[in-house]
This record gives sequence, C-alpha cells and structure tokens, in this order.
Amino acid sequence: MIDKVILVVCALAPLTFGEVARDANGCRVLSSLPEPGIHPRIFFTADEYPAMRKRLSTPRFKAVFGKIRRQVVSQAFSQYRALADADFARDGVSDDEIVDYLVAGEGRNINWGVASVTAVLDDNGPLKDLMKRVVVNYAHIILASRERSEDSDLAASPKLQKALTVWTHDRFDVGVSWTFGGAGLPLAYDVLYNEMAENQRTTVSRAIAAATKGRKSYGNGMDRGFASSNHYGYHGDLAVMLSAIEGRPGFDQKTWDGIVQVMTDYWEVGYTPLGVSREDGYGPNLGMRAGSRGFLVMARRGYNIFETEKYRKFINYVTQDYDPYPGGHLNGGASGGPYPELYPTSTIVARYMYPENTAANFNYRQLVGENYERRIRWQGWLDYLLYGSDWKGPDNRESMLKGAGLPLSVSYPVRGKFIARSDWSSDAIYLTFDARPDAHLIGHDKVDRGNFSMSALGRVWAFSGDFHQWNTSRENSLVHIDGKAQAWKAPSARMLWNRHGKNVAGAAADLKYAYDWEWTPPWPKWGKSYPAPWEPEKSSASDLGWPRDHLIPEVDGEIHGSATGYAGRNNLHRRPYNRVEKACRSAFLVRGSHPYAMICDDIRKDDEEHHFEWIMQLPGDLTEVGRSRDQIILRESRGDRCLLVRFLQAKACDIRVESYQVHEDRRSGKVTEGQRLVASCEAIEPAFRVLLVPFREGEKLIPVTAWNRDGSLLRVAFGESSHLLRFERRAGATRITLQSP
Repeated sequence: MIDKVILVVCALAPLTFGEVARDANGCRVLSSLPEPGIHPRIFFTADEYPAMRKRLSTPRFKAVFGKIRRQVVSQAFSQYRALADADFARDGVSDDEIVDYLVAGEGRNINWGVASVTAVLDDNGPLKDLMKRVVVNYAHIILASRERSEDSDLAASPKLQKALTVWTHDRFDVGVSWTFGGAGLPLAYDVLYNEMAENQRTTVSRAIAAATKGRKSYGNGMDRGFASSNHYGYHGDLAVMLSAIEGRPGFDQKTWDGIVQVMTDYWEVGYTPLGVSREDGYGPNLGMRAGSRGFLVMARRGYNIFETEKYRKFINYVTQDYDPYPGGHLNGGASGGPYPELYPTSTIVARYMYPENTAANFNYRQLVGENYERRIRWQGWLDYLLYGSDWKGPDNRESMLKGAGLPLSVSYPVRGKFIARSDWSSDAIYLTFDARPDAHLIGHDKVDRGNFSMSALGRVWAFSGDFHQWNTSRENSLVHIDGKAQAWKAPSARMLWNRHGKNVAGAAADLKYAYDWEWTPPWPKWGKSYPAPWEPEKSSASDLGWPRDHLIPEVDGEIHGSATGYAGRNNLHRRPYNRVEKACRSAFLVRGSHPYAMICDDIRKDDEEHHFEWIMQLPGDLTEVGRSRDQIILRESRGDRCLLVRFLQAKACDIRVESYQVHEDRRSGKVTEGQRLVASCEAIEPAFRVLLVPFREGEKLIPVTAWNRDGSLLRVAFGESSHLLRFERRAGATRITLQSP
C-alpha cells in the first residue's frame, strides 16, 4: 500500500479568514490524505470544494473559462449520450464497440474530467448521472477489451487487433495513458465515487487496475543518469490513475513504486539545484505537464517537491527565461530556442502552490495574457478547472517584476546559460547566451554552442532557430569559417566566467571543443563500431566543462560507456571536424540611459587567412533600411522599431541580409523561410566586436564610437552622454568593464 504521509504542522504563515494555508515560504499546505475508500482523494478532499468554487468565480478568469466549462458540459450531453445510455453490464461489449470507443483520446479524457468536476461543483444532477454512466461504461469497455485481447482469433479482425495492441506490451506511454483515460477518467471516478453504487465503483476500479497492472513508463528501473529526459515526467498520469484506486483490490504496489522512482529521479537529476530543466522548455512544457499532476499526487503521499527551495528556484528560472514583454516567448526550446507558448499545466500548478508568489503569478500572467487574450489551450482545461483563477499583482508589469526580487542578470553554471536584462520594463533589452556543459545528458538539443538571442522594445531581434536543422550550426548565431562552424553535437562546453555588475553584465564560454570535433548520435547500441577516424568519446563531463563544484555521481566518469543520454550505455564517438586554435565568445549587456548589447568573438583557425562569417539569426519581418562600411540598420516591416548592428573590429566586413529555406514539409510541400544577417571577411583572426543598439525611428540614438590607439578602450557616446569601455582578455575571452561614466 502507498506509504501514508505524516503531516508536520509548523512554521505556517498567519492566516485570516478565507486565506490559503501556507508555510513560512509561501507554499500551499495541502490537505491531509483521507483513509482508503474516502473520496475525493487524488488531488483534494471534499472540504476543498468551496475554495474551488471561489477560485473559479474570480471575475476575469470566470469570464473566459466559464465559457469553456459551459462548452464542455454542452458537448458532454451531445457527444457522450450514446455511450452513457448503453447497458454494457447487461448486454456486454461488442467487438465493434471496442473498435469505436477504445481509442487514445486526450481531449475526450480532459472533457470527462472537466464535466464530472463541474457536475459536482454545480450540484448538477443530470450531468452527474450522465458522467457517472459514461465512466462506468468506458470501464466496461476497458475490461471487455482486456478479456478479448486474450483470444486467438484476432488476425481475422485487423481493426480489432489494432485496437487491442495496448494489451500486447507493458509500456505506459501517452498512447496507453490517453486510451485508458489519462487523468480525466480517474478524476471523474474520484469525484463521482459517492454518486455510484458499489458495483459501479468496483467496475471502474477494476478497469483502472487492469489498465495499470504491471505498467512501466520510460525510466522505470533505469540508471539515474538517463533521468534528464522529459519523457520521465511526461507519464506522471500513471500516478494519478493508481492513486484513484489505492486501498481497493487490484492496486499494484510495484507499479506505484516504479512511477515514484521515475518521477523522483526526474526531479532530482533532470533539474539542477538552481531549478533549471536540463532540457529547457521541454521541462516546464512537457516533463512538467503530466509530471506536475504526478508530483501533486506524490506530494499528498509524502514526497513534496513543491515545498522545496529548488522548486521555488524553478519558478524563478521560468520567469527569467521569458522575454519581458506581453506575449513574449520562453527562451527554452531546442537548447535555448523560442517557445511561443507553453502547455499550461506546470505554470498553473506553480501558481496554485504559491498563490502569493510574485514570480509564479507573473508566469501565469504571461501564460494567459494581460486580460486573458492569449489562447487557453485545451490541453490544460482540466488544470485550469482545478487550480486556475485570476493572477494577483499590480497592473503595471514593471512594478510586478520588480516585486519578484529577482536579479537583473543570472547565470546557470551547469546548464551553461546566461540571462541579462537592462531593467524590468517591457521595453528592456533582454539577452541570453548559451553553451551547455551538460549536453550529453539530453536529447532535445542542437548544434549551437555559444548561441545568443536578444529582444528589446517589446520584440525579438536575434533568436535561436527552431529544431528543423538540428544537425547543422548554419541556422544558429555563430561564427563560421570557410562555411563551417560546429557539427552535431558537443557533449559539453566550458563556461569561462560570468559577471553581474550594476552597469555591465556578461559571460564567456570556450567553444574550441565544439568546433574541433563532430559526434555520432549517442543512441546506437553499445558495441556498434565506427571506422577510423571515429574514436570513443573518452572525456568526462568535468574534463570538458561541467563545474567541479556541481559534480553529481551520474556524470563522474568517461562519457563513452556511461549510463547517460538515452536508454543504453552511451556509445558516443567523435572525429575531427573543424580544428581551431581558439574559439571563445563573450556576451555583454551594458545598462544605463541608452542600454545596448555587445558580442565579442576571439576565434582563430590557424596562421592562414580564411573566410569568416559572423551570423545572427533574424525574424522574418526585419528589413534593411540603412548601411555603411561597418554597420547596418534593421527595421520591422510594420512599425518604428529599429536595431543598429555595428562591427567595431579593425577588419572591415561585407554585410548582407540573406534569405534561406529553413524547412520543407514532406507531405504538404510547404516551405518555411528564414533570414539571417551575415558579416564576412578574409582574415587570420577577425576579432569580431559587434554592437547591438535598439531604438525607435526618429529617436537620435545612433551612438558615436571611437577606439584609443591600442584598441583597449572604446568611447561610446549618445549625444552629450558618453562612457569608456575597457577591453581585456580573461581566460582567453574578451572581457568588458565600464572605465568611466
């Protein structure tokens, strides 16, 4: 049986009538788990219904989500009436009915959960009766399909055979989950339990028991070094299904222990001590989708990640990862790429668990929009119903972000990520820089060590390309030499230093290893051989850049042969690709009345002259409006926002904006176009120094820049205001300090 949680009540924040019970750190104190046989019990208890009704009645949220609830209820009566009216207990379930009904239906499951909870909250008798019969009849279908799968004549009925493939293996993946009801079916059973006769309860619990018995999700029994994958958390609804039948016959303790191991490993290995997902947006978006529900179930049963400092840092990390303006995206897709919108579950749950936390409320605000103008994605309807409400905080976004108490710049040393902003306004310059010491642990990744992105004035200027050209560096903002930069994909890179000054924030990375070699995929089975010059990747992560003061047992040793990456021993090999003498990049944000960014590249291949290209990925709506010997001005096609890109190094560049084909869909033939800024020159060591200044057309913000004789000081003047920047080398990379105001 599931171990019972022992609640220790201490250090609670003082309450007034109607307030949420919170601990000293602001985390919601979850209700005690009732004895087996008392429902609801999965996520909440019956005495929490009044609080749920109150949350759902907050004005702006009710105006938007109330329509969705009414839509779901209407669909329940129109779409599920036939299923509800069937009498499978009397008539049995035919093969055709198995084929028709036993399908993976994520939206269906969500609607069943929403309709069932709504029926109870509204005390809607007809809806409760309808959903009770829907749930019981679907349970009959699950049980009938299980029995039918044991017959030997299935080959004669290919449609039936296909429908019954969920019974031919012991995996628990999303296809299995969505076929057996996901979170929606067990939640419907949980809230309608007290409306059911005992024989109906038995039917549903037997069906859930059959669906979960012996099931193993990805990561079950695997070494912890594999636990960075979002697939660990993605199957958290297995815990939800099991928790619905704890204490009843058929509950599989071994299956429960397995999903607890998977979820525990995912949190403890897949997220750094600073709360950062190793897979960036794949964590909050996918791993913490069903994962958040699984962790809520586990929290009420003894393992509570939400009350930890690490989880609070996870909330802050999401806040830092967002572009600062309304509608801004999360800079955490494919190894730092853009995520236009997230699946909402993790954001909703974080805000629910920390109802007064400013960062959690800001993330929720960013998700739904200033006035709920952003899409309320159907994949999160169940979570919106259980945990949604209006966000709290000042209407002014800048005041809200200031109130979160976060730094203007932050570094994540194990993840290899630097984030800086000029201020807390929506117009702020926002800069990210990405290098990845931990890349051998993950799968969703690109060839982009040293990539950067930038937004300012409420829009994106430089961004990380999407996951289309994952095995080439050409779609990323990197320096290319004779048409080459990096190849797929460096297992680690070394962050050299970071600095978080009041006036200048910056970071640097050594990218030489990423240029020198190319790598095989790590997933071929152990023992697969590669011809010379391929050789095993025998370096350790700490050799290549993993900070030694953050070392964990799962990565302490050679990468080749380690239990990291995917489901077998890591068979990573390397071969020479683009050998360079050095390749260091540093990125800076200079604050003040006229903030700007600076990218410095110290790169040299050998003693010969080569063709160097400095590339910056551009959004498709930018056009060139001005150019001179060392600079180009870009402007949005509709609007007055502009970006000055000035090349400050001695070596002159040819500057161009080029279009290219990003992707062609094999089925539709649709072509996705992209564009990039390319500055090229013939040099031995170009020493790129690139100034990025956002401004609005009509503003006199084009700076005057001038070097001293030895190139160690740069004067930057905006009208009457000027300052000096000192340039020096630190650990092989250029470092900038403010010499004078």
